[in-house]
Amino acid sequence: MTYDVTALLDQLFDDTAVMVCTASPRIRSRLSLGPEDLPMDWRIEWEERAAIMEYDGGLPRDRAERAALEDIFRLMREAEK
Repeated sequence: MTYDVTALLDQLFDDTAVMVCTASPRIRSRLSLGPEDLPMDWRIEWEERAAIMEYDGGLPRDRAERAALEDIFRLMREAEK
């Protein structure tokens, strides 16, 4: 299975949408992309980061997941350069 990472990033960072990782639950419900839309390798990385932030960092789960998703989006953008 292959992924078009550029198309995914274009969709994630569309100027008309708010990034999922910073969206409130009300706004997030209107967005079509979330962690479940990440390619599997990035999804695994996101889950691991979120778990570490929650258990080792002591963050509440929703905050850990948002912070981890921000990191993953940043890493995906950097990987495309």
